[in-house]
Amino acid sequence: MSWQAVARKDFQDSIRSRTVLALSAVFVALFTVPAYFLAQEVGGLFAAETGQQLTSDAFISVLSSVIAFFVPIIAIALAYASVAGERDSGTMKLLLSLPHSRRDVLVGKILGRSAVIVLPVLIGFAAAIVVFLLTPVSLSLGNYVAFALLSALLGVVFVCLAVGISAAAKTRRQAMFGNVGIYVLFTLFWGNFAEGVVNLLNEYTDIGFETLVDVQLATLLLNPTESFRSLAAILWTTDPLGARLAVFGGGIAGQVYGQALDPLSWYFSNPMVAIAFLAWLVVPPVLGYLVFRDADL
Repeated sequence: MSWQAVARKDFQDSIRSRTVLALSAVFVALFTVPAYFLAQEVGGLFAAETGQQLTSDAFISVLSSVIAFFVPIIAIALAYASVAGERDSGTMKLLLSLPHSRRDVLVGKILGRSAVIVLPVLIGFAAAIVVFLLTPVSLSLGNYVAFALLSALLGVVFVCLAVGISAAAKTRRQAMFGNVGIYVLFTLFWGNFAEGVVNLLNEYTDIGFETLVDVQLATLLLNPTESFRSLAAILWTTDPLGARLAVFGGGIAGQVYGQALDPLSWYFSNPMVAIAFLAWLVVPPVLGYLVFRDADL
């Protein structure tokens, strides 16, 4: 199938340009340095105070926020010009003159760029395992592997988002601004947006406090970085309610929201949050393809 050829070429180009090697070095440093610090500085104190070994769950709980910040921006940098850049340079017409449909191009770009980020992320996690094996930290292998795969999937989600925006954009500049804008919105301002929705409902409706909390949590979980953090939290806490409250940041507000959300409604269950997260793999590429399919190149 021709989408395989597009994906293969994208990945091979990244190998030749040493992008995969550079990203692997970045993720190895990003994961092993905190792992070593945690093992040497925190692990000893924890063992002295509790008489128990620190587990790798402490590492992934700290790393989840770092992953939610860095992986999306790297994925966007890899994929924002995947389609629009080729339209700008004129190589898209050449690519489509070969036996590739526009759908093949889009699917191939997603798979090729996804491989470029997934491989370095997994290499970084594998390197951190070595640190744990050489230090007095107990490795919870199941949780660790699940978190590594979830982190890689976050990268794929943002590759899909970036390629979708790139397919809908007419120029490389539009693709860049669109992707940077969505990253800034998700990373810096989504919490304010969710609070704004709740404030408007509180001012102009008579909705009760529990429903307002439901609306705020649902709005937060529409952000793929927040749904990622909430899904990751279930790995070190067996309580789905506690995992949902992770997006509120804890503290007094978390306690108040926890009382309003208890018992947890079915639409905030782990499977429903996973569906909201995985929807980002499908919706942006489909919307981008619908625009790209009819675009005049």
